[in-house]
Amino acid sequence: MSIEDGVDGNTGMAQVDPNYSFIVVIFNVCPTEVSLEIPSLKSRKLQLHPVQLNSADDLVKQSSNEPSSGSFTIPRRTTSVFVEVRCCT
Repeated sequence: MSIEDGVDGNTGMAQVDPNYSFIVVIFNVCPTEVSLEIPSLKSRKLQLHPVQLNSADDLVKQSSNEPSSGSFTIPRRTTSVFVEVRCCT
């Protein structure tokens, strides 16, 4: 699941969040780690959400993505949130 926020000044889509321009949520309900490739997310500058990255949950911290290929690895029974930080202009 993904959410894209608009760009300030672009009439096609309102900007709602000042911090993130794109958010991706991946659910892994399997009892094993899952890797998948999402070509449409290739080259997006996604990182694990800071709340998850700084949490006490060591399993969610194993979530990763490879921007050059749009690949994600999500640990067993984990919901991972990746964000693209809004660039300052």
